[in-house]
Amino acid sequence: MYNNFFDDNRQSIMRDFFRNDLAKLGTVKNFKKNEIINIKSENYVAIVLKGIITQSVISARGHEKLLYVLRSGEIFGEMYFFCGGTDSIIAKGKTNGQMAVIAGNLLDEMLKTHPEIYRHFIHSITRKFRIVMLQLTNSVFNDALGKIADALLRLYSCADHDESGRACINIALTHQELANNIGCSRITVTRYLNTLLDEGVIRYEDKCIVIDKPDILKLYIDKIVDE
Repeated sequence: MYNNFFDDNRQSIMRDFFRNDLAKLGTVKNFKKNEIINIKSENYVAIVLKGIITQSVISARGHEKLLYVLRSGEIFGEMYFFCGGTDSIIAKGKTNGQMAVIAGNLLDEMLKTHPEIYRHFIHSITRKFRIVMLQLTNSVFNDALGKIADALLRLYSCADHDESGRACINIALTHQELANNIGCSRITVTRYLNTLLDEGVIRYEDKCIVIDKPDILKLYIDKIVDE
């Protein structure tokens, strides 16, 4: 149901360009699981090479809202690079990994000589906008069970599927992290995940959620009309 919002082929082309071509301009840095990624320069773009980085916003009272899960070939820092200002987004290592950090002046020179590169950055920013749009509509249109089902389907759309349509969400999320993603309490998330387990819609495998019946999840949500 999310295939109309995200073009997998264009996403692959973007990731390959950032990871294999643009990353050559950068300095490779390691990051650790749970490390807050604090790049001293404000004018940069960073490319995830290995591992996973999450981006969240955190309120004054310490409440966290997960926005993006960035995998190999995806970037962060591009919004400040192009628009300036602040966005209060916190980047954190979800796993151990590596990233390439490209200084803004080097990227400026590359864009002057290769303006076609802009399309990859526009793709990244548009993709993030659509993710936030879907998160917003999920919080407005759905009850707690619908929010959980919608979040699982979004993660399902990024996973590899077998011939029967089953997929393992390839990022381990705690119940608290899923709660942060959808704006529900951890207790509520645990209760409804147990409901989905009892119904055989999902199961756990090596700490990851396997979705066996995505069509059942779709019954719980009030989706955006995309036909």
